[in-house]
Amino acid sequence: MSAFNDDPRANKPEEDPLADEVSCRILNHEVGGLILGITEKRLQTIRIRPNSSAQIQEPGTILALDDSTIINDVLGLIRYRNLSTNAQGSLPEVINLIIKDNPEPYLSFYNRAGNLSLKMHAFAILPGIGNKKALEMVDLRGRDGWEEFSKLDADCGIDGAKLLADRLAKEIADPHLEPRLVDLLLRQEE
Repeated sequence: MSAFNDDPRANKPEEDPLADEVSCRILNHEVGGLILGITEKRLQTIRIRPNSSAQIQEPGTILALDDSTIINDVLGLIRYRNLSTNAQGSLPEVINLIIKDNPEPYLSFYNRAGNLSLKMHAFAILPGIGNKKALEMVDLRGRDGWEEFSKLDADCGIDGAKLLADRLAKEIADPHLEPRLVDLLLRQEE
């Protein structure tokens, strides 16, 4: 891996921010260009130098980070603002695919979320969810919560994975957005 990263999260000494990552999803890959991706475990945007013989990879495709048939070098993290327009555009849908393929850490948000303040529930930070809908969701959740997104969606009349993917994409785009679900759900040790 190259020592250069344009993302400040990578500037911590002695720690490889991608050490525990095994795969990513493709955000963008153009002929003769870098592969831009997002890691599946911690949703970190990365740059990859492909082999010259590598076929173009479609957005959403899973890529093992040790796949030497496609990858020449994992270059490191990349800031959202330095992603191509196509990569930025595919981010919400690719995160949605990650959530649907590995729902456990994301369902935990719906099953454990509580009040952020006396007037606001954590559900209300999701796009299109107001305080009234958030309180209704808490009642529908009950004590046991949801085991699948399909049940959550049916109970609440929402697309829970898409709402969460949209929120996480906004947080990746704006590192100052608070509270940060991406940190609470996936990056606690950072």
